[in-house]
Parts: sequence; C-alpha cells; structure tokens
Amino acid sequence: MLEILITLILKKSIEVILVLLLKKIWAWLLRDESFQCLNHFLKMQILILYLDWILLKTSLKSLPEPTKENDSHTYS
Repeated sequence: MLEILITLILKKSIEVILVLLLKKIWAWLLRDESFQCLNHFLKMQILILYLDWILLKTSLKSLPEPTKENDSHTYS
C-alpha cells in the first residue's frame, strides 16, 4: 500500500515539474527576442538549403574555365 502511494506521488511530482518546465520554456520561446533569433536562424537555414540546391544543380562544366592571362594577373 505504501509503495503504491509513493509511486503515485512520484508520478504526480514528475508531471507537475514537467508542466512547469514546459510553461517556462514556452514563455522563453515566445519572448520577442527569442522569437526574432529563431526567426533569423530559420531564414538562414532556408537560405543555406537554397544555395546548396543551386550549387547541386549547377554543373562544373557550365562554369567558365580560367584563362592563363587571368591566372597570371591574379598572382602578381
């Protein structure tokens, strides 16, 4: 009987702690500064995915080959 009571108390305590943690996390995430930071991060990830997709579509054959004249000017 006592063991059942202890397990029920532990389960309820863990549930209450998790609910409080989730509330604090949501409050932190919904702050304006956090939202702006997450929004910026998401935009950067989308940009990186887009650039990666463009680079994968672009074959190396379509890029112009450097000429010897251009190479000599860049190293001087």
